[in-house]
Amino acid sequence: MLDEFHRDMRMRHAATFRHNVDEILEDWAGGAAGNIIDADDEHVHNAAKHCSADILLTMNTNDFGEAVLLPSDLCTADEFLCLVESSSPFVVRSVTRIQNTHWQGRRDKGHTVESLVEALEHVGCPLFAAHVAEHLRVLAGPVKASKPRRNR
Repeated sequence: MLDEFHRDMRMRHAATFRHNVDEILEDWAGGAAGNIIDADDEHVHNAAKHCSADILLTMNTNDFGEAVLLPSDLCTADEFLCLVESSSPFVVRSVTRIQNTHWQGRRDKGHTVESLVEALEHVGCPLFAAHVAEHLRVLAGPVKASKPRRNR
């Protein structure tokens, strides 16, 4: 029963992933990549080269050698998400609203969860988290100042 559940979950996630990703490589040429410092990352370099990827996303930028020698721009997730923010801030605000609702819903159901901003910081996206925090402030609306009390 558990195996059937896991198989079903993998298939549903795979369908969602395939719907939202431009290209999935099933096979590509391997081999040594001269500029790569860590041989365990050669497959990533070769896959990016094979599909002519514009951007290679990795949190492991140091192992790819000199960026000018790579076939793709090298970005961390934080850098990439900040690029998305700079080109489409209203899209990021819209997604921020949706994601914040999701995270709040998990908390409302009794789950112990971080805030959306804390989760982004936790996974290594502190710059993007700051943008999201600003979007959340805007989405919350202006803070109304309380009227001063009059002493009688």
